[in-house]
Amino acid sequence: MRSFRGAAAALLLAACVFMFAAQEVLADAKDDVLVFERQGWIFSSDGNGRKITRLVQGSRPGITPDGRLVAFFRPDPDDASESRFDLWVYDRKRGLESRIVSSLPAASSAVWSSDGARIAFLARNSEALTRVVTVNADGSKLRTLLREGDGNVGFLCSLSFTPEDELLVHDMSSVYWVNPGGGVLRSVPLDRVMGSVASSVTSSDRFAVCPVDPAVLVFSHAVSGTPRFEAIMHEPSSGLSLHDSWVGVGKNMRITPQDVTAFDPVWSRDGKRIYFVGYRDVQAADAELFRIFRIDRFGSGLKELVLGESVAVGSGFAGGQ
Repeated sequence: MRSFRGAAAALLLAACVFMFAAQEVLADAKDDVLVFERQGWIFSSDGNGRKITRLVQGSRPGITPDGRLVAFFRPDPDDASESRFDLWVYDRKRGLESRIVSSLPAASSAVWSSDGARIAFLARNSEALTRVVTVNADGSKLRTLLREGDGNVGFLCSLSFTPEDELLVHDMSSVYWVNPGGGVLRSVPLDRVMGSVASSVTSSDRFAVCPVDPAVLVFSHAVSGTPRFEAIMHEPSSGLSLHDSWVGVGKNMRITPQDVTAFDPVWSRDGKRIYFVGYRDVQAADAELFRIFRIDRFGSGLKELVLGESVAVGSGFAGGQ
């Protein structure tokens, strides 16, 4: 009887701990501000997929760390080739939008520096070569920091800011930490980060450094899908792994399950949660495919939030719409 009561007490304690942890995640996520794209519009929500608000027409949004300003792109109405875009900023407090730069050959989502003073994105030149571009939030001082072809730099893919306000970008062989003033601060071969999966890296893969721990980053990479996924998609799936440079070269922890295709990871500002775009294998044939998911840093608490793509994350802003 005593052993039964002890086991029951242990189970009750475990249940209480689990419920407390779940409530803590919900409370933390409530203070996150997500912006994402869906069907030509940009929406916002909290980190639980609630308080959904349609903001403006546009694509590839980025949000300031404080959750107030949203940078996004719209097609240049005077460009018949449909390859150039205007960069706009929407103020969630004032409910106003303004175009800050016109006719850019933008090739990625916009990302913000930690102080909200600068916006960065990838662009292409007239020869379709990629480059890292920054501009001040008021549209001034448009400049190129790194070009494809500089030294051994190849085709540049994905883009994010690090906690030190350096820019992280990769090509098919290395990850680069880019100086905000221009040039490469350091580069690391992909296999030292990704391990054996580096050989299958693609331009769609994304690397993002944890905002509170520069030694940790999350990245997407090709993985085998479930039989259901492969029967529908006829291509490799994508998953997320966590890399900690203190653990060792190429030693990583997969944090998403096999039945979920996951890409475009971004961190919550406190470094506790990762948001990403993806879908479950049972959704692979759906007409509207992409969803926003949330997962805890070490792979627990997976939750599907809303339909959408191109997600970005800021912290809570009470005055936001």
